[in-house]
Parts: sequence; C-alpha cells; structure tokens
Amino acid sequence: MPGKLQIALDLLELTKAVEISTRIVSAVTCENIWIEVGTPLLKSWGKIAVKALKNITDCFIVADTKTMDVPEVEGATVFSAGADAYTILAVADDEVVKEGVRFAHESGKTVIADLINHPEPLKRGIELANYGVDVLLFHIGISVQKARGVSAKDLINEVRELRRLVSSRIAVAGGLKPGDIKPLIDSGVDIVVVGGAITKNPEPENVVKQILREMGYD
Repeated sequence: MPGKLQIALDLLELTKAVEISTRIVSAVTCENIWIEVGTPLLKSWGKIAVKALKNITDCFIVADTKTMDVPEVEGATVFSAGADAYTILAVADDEVVKEGVRFAHESGKTVIADLINHPEPLKRGIELANYGVDVLLFHIGISVQKARGVSAKDLINEVRELRRLVSSRIAVAGGLKPGDIKPLIDSGVDIVVVGGAITKNPEPENVVKQILREMGYD
C-alpha cells in the first residue's frame, strides 16, 4: 500500500486550519495525504472541526482523540462528524484497545495506536498489532522534542525492528521536516506525520509537495 503524508493541524484556530487545508488540497490530491484534526484543534472546536475539514477537503480525516477510555463513545462522536480514523493511546488498558478496534472496524473506520511515552514500544506494538490495530504510531511529543533535542527521525532502528515483527502499518510523528522523510520511508514507515513544518510555513502547499517528492511521488 502506498505511503501517506498525514498533515497534523495542531492549531487552536479553526479558520487557520481551514485556510491551510484549502491551500493544500488546491495544490495536491487527497490520494496521498491524510488530514489530521490535531488534539488542540479537537479540544478547541470538537466535532465542528472534524465536520468542517471533511466537508472542505473530502480527504481521509484523522481525529487525534488520544482515547484512554470509552472508545465507542469517543469514536462514535468523531465518526459521526466525518472522521475516518481516531487515535487510542497505547498505554490504555487492553480492554479499551479491543473495544476501540471492534467498534472502529464495525463502523468501517481505522484505529491508530499512539505509542507516545510507552516504556516498551516494541513489545506493546506487537501486542496492539495482535489486537487488530491498523496503524502503530511512534510519536515523540513536542515537550520532549524541546527538552531533549530529539525528533522522530531518530527512531529508524525501532521502526526497522517493529516492521520486521508486525504487518500493521507504521507511522512516525514528532518534529519531522523536509529532508527527514526518505530515510524513514526506506526503513519501513508507511505514514509520516508532519505538523509544524507545514503549518508554520507561509507556503504550506509547497512543503507538502516537497515531502511527497521525498516519499517517491512525482
């Protein structure tokens, strides 16, 4: 399956998210991109943000719910607004993950498990894959990036190891920018998640085009 660029709209203002998304989908097709309603945007605007971005872009929409409990409730909320996928934290209880996978798959939707801050991401990734999670996300959060000077590009060894062990799709997120992408794709990453490098650039559509070229798209 071809790789995807997931554009993380970790913004507070819906108008800004709409503006950026509109510019991007005017320049590239939805075929190779996913649009993420980032957690700050989701907390600020809720279902309105999901519905607006789905209606405006008609792209695959990821709602970054970071679910820890009642996944059926949270899933139903964002799916009814047009989301195609939602996120569950890998540190959630196994029963939460299983419920989340069951409900999402019954709804024809995708489950992304976020491994952020999990002490044993490889071991947990294998467990989550066995539960039917569709995408395993290696994620270095913004606070950790700033404090430790690291980004998701430093996770290549972990990606290679997990790729060898599971058939689920693998995503990486955290401080990625143009120039970081090709080595990750070559290591087995299926989905690269890029936020600030796109949303903070005055020409976000050009950054998207550059990243897609690094992923092997013309």
